Amino acid sequence: MQVEWLIFFYIGVSVAMALFDLAFAAFESTRDRSFKRRTQRMAVMLGEEIERNAEFPTPEHKKVLLRRMKRLAGMESFDLTMEKFIVLDSSKAERYLLGISDVFEGLATAYSQRKPLNQAYYAYVVKRWYRLRPASPHIVHEMLRYMEEGTVFLRQNALEAVASFGDASLMVRAVRILDEQGSFHHPKLITETILSFSGERDALADELAACLDGFSPAAQAAIINFLRMRHRGNGEWLFGALCDAGCDQEVRLSCVRYFMTNPLEAAAAPLREMAGSRNPGEWELASVAASALASYPGPETVAVLKGMLSSPIWYVRFNAAKSLYSLGLSIDDDLADVMAGNDRYAKEMLLYRWRLEEGEVA
Repeated sequence: MQVEWLIFFYIGVSVAMALFDLAFAAFESTRDRSFKRRTQRMAVMLGEEIERNAEFPTPEHKKVLLRRMKRLAGMESFDLTMEKFIVLDSSKAERYLLGISDVFEGLATAYSQRKPLNQAYYAYVVKRWYRLRPASPHIVHEMLRYMEEGTVFLRQNALEAVASFGDASLMVRAVRILDEQGSFHHPKLITETILSFSGERDALADELAACLDGFSPAAQAAIINFLRMRHRGNGEWLFGALCDAGCDQEVRLSCVRYFMTNPLEAAAAPLREMAGSRNPGEWELASVAASALASYPGPETVAVLKGMLSSPIWYVRFNAAKSLYSLGLSIDDDLADVMAGNDRYAKEMLLYRWRLEEGEVA
């Protein structure tokens, strides 16, 4: 009998949990629909008010806008409304956005004590629609504080907002704060955000290059990737990092990629040495160096790349074959010795790479 009661108890608990899940799902669905309807109604009202006040936003309109945007639904309504407005009349929309700059300052205070998710959305809206330049010190302060204290989403949105301000010195300061914050922030996100900088990017590149030593290896790698794409940077510093075996591997990889798109004659020898390394722990460096050697034509480079076709690492062989193809070599003439040799893997990689490049395989 005790076992039967225990079974009934578990059945009851399971039924209760299933009912709770169904009720919660229904509640969430109802709340979402209600939120969307409320947002759409507010978007219509905001749209009418924005249209009436587009040329000269009145103090009364700004008060109404500030009050509504203190709520998440109001913020979303504003975002949706501006998306439509800026498509219909971009010049009028830009004048309007410049006219309501002080509303964003009021919101900075209102959102200073909100949840990180709400703050992240505020930072996102600032990035998209805040137009005053130079940016208000109060808003700048809040964005930098978000990067010091916030979650990864809040930090990233705040960094993107700072990038939209177009101030190179401020951008360097923001990257430094993010780097010193202690929590991991993916270098790729930093590079992509720097690339979206709305100001003079070459000036930003020069400022970042001048203070590379002050950043962590992860941030250095992110910055070097940006310098590579802008074709800027201190070649002496980057060459030194490339040749320094004790340097962080991600930094060295970034330097290899830098000298692939920004060739330097002096970098040819260390790149060939790196590519020819048989150290299993350096296979990634060898693989990327193999790609970089496509920018350094010559007999020595071809000899190194041919030797790499015998590497036990597939990626190394793959990139070496790609560089040989990019250098314009012929598989029947220039690489006839490889094809006549006994290394099956080298021959198969050459055939596969040539067919891939010529569209014979997907």
